Amino acid sequence: MAKLRELEALFRALSAQDLGRARSVAVGIVEAEERTGHRSAARSLRSALGPNSHGFGDGGAVLLGLDAALTPLPTGRPLGSVVLRPSVRRELEALVLEWKHRAQLADLGLRRRTRVLVHGPPGCGKSLTARALATELGLPAFVVRFDAVVGAYLGQTAVRLRQLFQFAASTQCVLLFDEIDALGKRRGDPSDVGELSRVVIAMLQELEHTEPAGLLVAASNVAPQLDEALWRRFDLALEFPAPSSRAVQVFAAKACRTRSIAFGKALRDGVARARSFAGAERLVEDAARKAALAHVGRT
Repeated sequence: MAKLRELEALFRALSAQDLGRARSVAVGIVEAEERTGHRSAARSLRSALGPNSHGFGDGGAVLLGLDAALTPLPTGRPLGSVVLRPSVRRELEALVLEWKHRAQLADLGLRRRTRVLVHGPPGCGKSLTARALATELGLPAFVVRFDAVVGAYLGQTAVRLRQLFQFAASTQCVLLFDEIDALGKRRGDPSDVGELSRVVIAMLQELEHTEPAGLLVAASNVAPQLDEALWRRFDLALEFPAPSSRAVQVFAAKACRTRSIAFGKALRDGVARARSFAGAERLVEDAARKAALAHVGRT
C-alpha cells in the first residue's frame, strides 16, 4: 500500500486545501498499486476517486488544458539507489535539504533553487534522477509531452507554454522537461525557420518569470545545441557522463536487491552489453517479470 512519504504528501495537500495536488498524489498512489499487482486495492481506490481518476482532476491540469501534455512518472526509488558522481550527489542532496528547510530560507530572505538542468548522453540516469528527487521531496512527478505543447502556430505554443508554467508555479511537483532542446535549441541556425527561434524566446521568458512551486528539471542529450541564454535561466547545471561498465553493474545489482531477484551470470552478461542505466533497468525488469511468472506457475 501507499508509503508514508506519499501519505504525508497527500495530507499536506489536503491541509493546504490544494485539491489539484491532492488528486495528483492520490492518482499516483492508485497507479503505484496497479504497478505492484495490487489490482483489487487499485480498483477500490480508483472507484473512490470517482470520474477522471486517470487524469489530474478538476483542481489540476485539466483546468489548464494540459491533461494531454503531462504524463505522471512513477516514483518510489530513493536518491541513494541512483549511481551518481560524488559531486553531483552532493548538489542534489543540497537541493533536497533546501526544500526541507524552504520556510527557514524564506524567513531569511533567501530563495531555494527551483530550476535544474541535467545533461549527458542517453541512458545515463537523468530521468531516473528526476524521479528519485520527487521521492526525496515527497512530491508527484510529471514529464512534459512536447507533442502536446508545440502547436502548428507560434501563438498556440506560447499559450500552452504559459499554461504549463502556470501549472508549475501553482502545483508542488517535480516537472521534467525531457529533451529540452526541442524548445531550447540554439538560435541562429540558418536551417531553422524563424518560428523556432520565437518558440525559444517564449521558453526563455517563461523560465525567467516563473518560480516553480516544486522543482523543474530539464534534461538534454545534446547540451552543445542548447541556446546560451537557456543555461542562465537555471539555478544549477549538472553533467551526467556516460556510466562506466562498473557503474552499470553496481546499479543493476542494487536494482536486483530491491526486487529480490538474483543477479546471475546471464543477467550480468546482458547488463555488461547494455552500457547504460536505462538498458540495465530494462533487463532487470525483464528478469523480475520472468521470476514473478515462474513463481505464479508453481502456485
